[in-house]
Amino acid sequence: APISEVAAAEAARADDAIAAPEDASAIAAVLERIEGAAAALGLTGEIVPFGSHQNGLGTASSDCDLSYMPKDGNNAATETPVRVLQRFASELPKHGFESIITIFQAVIPLVKAVDKDGMEVDLCVGNQLGQQNSRLIAAYCKLDRRVSAVGKMVKQWAKAWELVGCSDGHLTSYAYTLLVVYYLMQTEPPVLPNLQDLATQGFPSVFVRDKRWGRDIPWDCKFWDVTELIPKSDNEESAVTLLLGFFRYYTTQFRWSKDAVSIRLALTPGSSIPKFDLYCSLPNDDQWYIEDPFDLRHNLGSQCTREGRQRILEKMGETLAKLSVHREAGDSAVRKVFEEYCARTPSRFLIKCRVHVEKVTGAAFAEALQTVRDIGPFTVRYPAADKGSRHREVLDAFAVLETEADRRKVHRLNETYIGEWQLRLLPCSSWALEDALKAYPYDTIEVAQRCTGDAQEGDDAEEKGSAASSDAAAEEVRSGLRAAQNKNEVKVLIQRAQALGLAHEEDLGRHKLRQLSRAEDLSGEEEPATSEGASTRLPSSRDPVLEERHRKNTQTEEGRASVLSAVSAASSQFQ
Repeated sequence: APISEVAAAEAARADDAIAAPEDASAIAAVLERIEGAAAALGLTGEIVPFGSHQNGLGTASSDCDLSYMPKDGNNAATETPVRVLQRFASELPKHGFESIITIFQAVIPLVKAVDKDGMEVDLCVGNQLGQQNSRLIAAYCKLDRRVSAVGKMVKQWAKAWELVGCSDGHLTSYAYTLLVVYYLMQTEPPVLPNLQDLATQGFPSVFVRDKRWGRDIPWDCKFWDVTELIPKSDNEESAVTLLLGFFRYYTTQFRWSKDAVSIRLALTPGSSIPKFDLYCSLPNDDQWYIEDPFDLRHNLGSQCTREGRQRILEKMGETLAKLSVHREAGDSAVRKVFEEYCARTPSRFLIKCRVHVEKVTGAAFAEALQTVRDIGPFTVRYPAADKGSRHREVLDAFAVLETEADRRKVHRLNETYIGEWQLRLLPCSSWALEDALKAYPYDTIEVAQRCTGDAQEGDDAEEKGSAASSDAAAEEVRSGLRAAQNKNEVKVLIQRAQALGLAHEEDLGRHKLRQLSRAEDLSGEEEPATSEGASTRLPSSRDPVLEERHRKNTQTEEGRASVLSAVSAASSQFQ
């Protein structure tokens, strides 16, 4: 229904307030300190920000995502991600960072840290696709302020209800962003055009090479970034109205069992994109498909479990119903209810770890966590022993802690070992524990608070602390090598040793690697290929069949001709 000019102006001011970028000074300060660490290490590459703080969806609580980009021509053998990140991990405490966590056994290795003002920082190496994704979302936010306003509210909602995190069977923050952009392309009239589709009108390809899927794949990352030349949308709905529409669209209109969310292919409002026509295979109709706009092998819905999907849709429907009751009172009333509804603070902080119940006992797991100093009492929930259920040997164990700071301290144990079992620790939500308890019996182990560690005293405290830290790092590598059971783990440990200058431990690692290789040759088995040489057939970054189908679909699109005409005319200035 039409709204008054006064109400429209008020809604616009509110949208602008939500969409306004956060203070950039904190990010600049973090970037300066990370660059100082790189300079101290003699690294000549560039530190590049990406993620929420660069794409227009950042808030005060958003992590600061950074990527170290080695200069072209640098020796790839000496600047592998793990080696570079291990050096950063050792250097960052000297530049005001604490709670250093290394996560190297991951598709994209990274170091997590917290700066002196409490901002969480995630540092990786060579993440060009992440930068391109950020540029694309930033272009959409620049095109219409409501993208940022709706996107921030959806992220606030998902975080408040602990619905963020693929390790818990939910969606990542970036996946929610793609849901927002796709929905805003589907409104009547659409809020957003398809910037990737507009770039097919004469834009040169922008290829970014990626090796995450087992071989070097060039993904075409071009999109129309001259947003000021695109006509303003005829859609004048407020961000609050669009937020309600977002929840309504995904709970009552979108066909999750048949269609995909793809901002790359989205064109006519009301049209659909069959998910079984896209690149990634799906186990069943229920699995969600949320396509990465550039990396077409990446389905951001692939880790969303049945429980997670059900929970997300239920919370969307619940939120829609609660907000709709106040719709007649206007946007301000709905915003107030929304803020109250999302004003949830967790009372407990969980971290989980996959464990082999026959190789690691609950007591051993709790004892390992007790080595962490200066944390409060916590509870361990450990899978109950069940000798008659061998198919359930590997399950999630949980630690329930009192504060986020305690959880970060425990997380620092990531990729250490209990016997021959490596701990892969992941912060998680209460939902993860709830789902686990429904599926399997768990024992409870209460752990009392421990004494804090003694502070170093004397003029030589710093020197002793440095020596102790070096000895601890060497012992950690040696312990890992004794326990490591596959070549990938050993390779990471070798690179850790190289980065730390531990020549003896590096030699031990190479010896262990030769042993594993000989054993592999004798058994005739090979580890799954994870780098160049993988035998899996991978597609090119474009699908002629799909593109032809969507090209035909656009030929009768109402209003599209005028937009393309305007854009085409404007682009002639750059010929």
